[in-house]
Amino acid sequence: MDFSKVLAFLNGKKTYILAGAMLVLGCAEGMGWFSVPEWVWPIAAGMGLTTLRAGVTGVAQSIKTNVPTTTTK
Repeated sequence: MDFSKVLAFLNGKKTYILAGAMLVLGCAEGMGWFSVPEWVWPIAAGMGLTTLRAGVTGVAQSIKTNVPTTTTK
């Protein structure tokens, strides 16, 4: 299995997947279907912040390389 193809497929989708999983887990726990262990929530929050940070870095890099900078004197 070529892991680079998996990463390429997930590019731009990781934050949405993680947010969807947290939503489903939170709703399932709220409905009383099952109880999510307490240690899952901080890990999921950390993963979410990491994916958001990676997205911000990607956008900043894209702007840096694609927006021309001109200086006028």
